[in-house]
Amino acid sequence: MKRSIVFSFLFVLLAGSIFATTTEIDLTKLPDPKDPRPLSLTFIPVNAFINETTLSVYFDSSVGNATITVYDANNDVVSQETVDTYLTSEVFISTDTWASGNYTIKINYGTTALSGIFLVE
Repeated sequence: MKRSIVFSFLFVLLAGSIFATTTEIDLTKLPDPKDPRPLSLTFIPVNAFINETTLSVYFDSSVGNATITVYDANNDVVSQETVDTYLTSEVFISTDTWASGNYTIKINYGTTALSGIFLVE
């Protein structure tokens, strides 16, 4: 009986980690104030995802130095990191101490500015 309870407990723990929810953050290219032309369909070499404890940013190709800034609902900076994408293509930011609510991620590199909104539960 004890053995079946232990196995059931381990199964629940493993199932919870396997089925953890990861959500892609929709990143939108912001208009360049120096370039009044309308935005065209452009390849964005950045993907961002949020799960229960981590904000993950992946660069599909090198874009030089990129600054990742995260703002809370009060527009206060809760995280800021600059990375050289020639050296690293993945950035992981812990969110486990952040309050629940909406956050905005902004990613800047060169003349490109991207923005997305996500929820920390």
